[in-house]
Amino acid sequence: MAPWESAHAVSDKCLQRTGAFLFEYETPRVVTLRSYRVGSIYRIVQLCIIAYLIGYVFEVWDAVDFVVPPQESGAFFVATSILYTGNQSQSTCPEDANVGKKGIHCLVDSECKESEPTPYGNGIKTGRCVDWDANTRTCEIAGWCPAETDETPNFLSGFESLTVLVKHHVAFAKYGVKRRNILETVNQTYLHDCRFHPTTDPLCPIFSISDIVEFAQEDITQIAVRGGIIGFNIDWDCDLDFDVKYCVPQYSFRRLDNKNDKIAKGWNFRHAYYHFDPSGKSRRDLVKLWGIRFVFNVNGRAGKFSAVNFAMNLGSGLGLLGIASLICEFVLFNCMSNKSELLAQKFTKLSDPRSHRPLTRIPDSPSVARVTAVNHPNQMMFNNGNCYDSQSLYGNYDVRRPPLVMWDEV
Repeated sequence: MAPWESAHAVSDKCLQRTGAFLFEYETPRVVTLRSYRVGSIYRIVQLCIIAYLIGYVFEVWDAVDFVVPPQESGAFFVATSILYTGNQSQSTCPEDANVGKKGIHCLVDSECKESEPTPYGNGIKTGRCVDWDANTRTCEIAGWCPAETDETPNFLSGFESLTVLVKHHVAFAKYGVKRRNILETVNQTYLHDCRFHPTTDPLCPIFSISDIVEFAQEDITQIAVRGGIIGFNIDWDCDLDFDVKYCVPQYSFRRLDNKNDKIAKGWNFRHAYYHFDPSGKSRRDLVKLWGIRFVFNVNGRAGKFSAVNFAMNLGSGLGLLGIASLICEFVLFNCMSNKSELLAQKFTKLSDPRSHRPLTRIPDSPSVARVTAVNHPNQMMFNNGNCYDSQSLYGNYDVRRPPLVMWDEV
């Protein structure tokens, strides 16, 4: 092949590709395929995407922080047992034998190192070994005396009949809505007589201690001995498309600590009351309390319908549904045994007859004929006026060194 013929072929190919890029349009062809495997994959993927859209994408809520100001920050405490050590003063006394044997129990003074603190004890060793009772000797300490003894606390009966009035407010600032757990429809008589019950009176803000422990599925006698922690949950779930009166709290309870702990179980703390005796000496009353700590946990969410968010999420959801088609087409054209047949059925290339005219050559010498396209698809007309069948001319017509190729329609 002559160099000029090779250049002509490259030029023709570039023109064809340029024309294809500019003037071709692809449109999807729908082919219905009955296949249990592919159909099942398609529907399962669709169901997963729809479940995701309904369960997550379309749920747009506004969460607001809550502040509940009880005397104890976010909680309240009810004492059930007490250990009282009264009228303590700064002096020396035997260490409590129940604190532990190592470093506490002794027989002679040399076993009590002076100025050494007692492990888990109540003071500093003086260096003396003294009688704690008729059968036990312990190291003497300097501190608040008499030392607190680790003995069985006194049970406080009647605490289970106490009631608590819970008051708190919630604000959904984005929507300008404020609510409180004491509804505007109640009166003083109702508050005086009502008691919360999840079935018969779920909106009453007055709670009995025994009822709270029962709703948390705990034994009040067992929890009263060593104490415990109970979560007091208040949940607001409001659809503000409806009347705001339907935005009401829901209460639930559960124990937060592990009642099966082997050591340091329950909940307790110490508190001291300081005073002076008539001689002016400082004294204190030490109180160790066991009880139930109720911890508030307030959660809320509210929402309104938004046409803008709905449209955005709907559009993104419909786009995600296209993933199912992509997965199925990948299976069809890569994993099926008859993928060649499927590809042939899927893609069909059509063309506009008016867009495929034969090429016109503008000759650079009289020896080269000018070929002009006519509307008949199987004929070409030479410049001498004679028409010939294009099929018979195929392979016999030799074009030489065209300087220019262009479209020419008649």
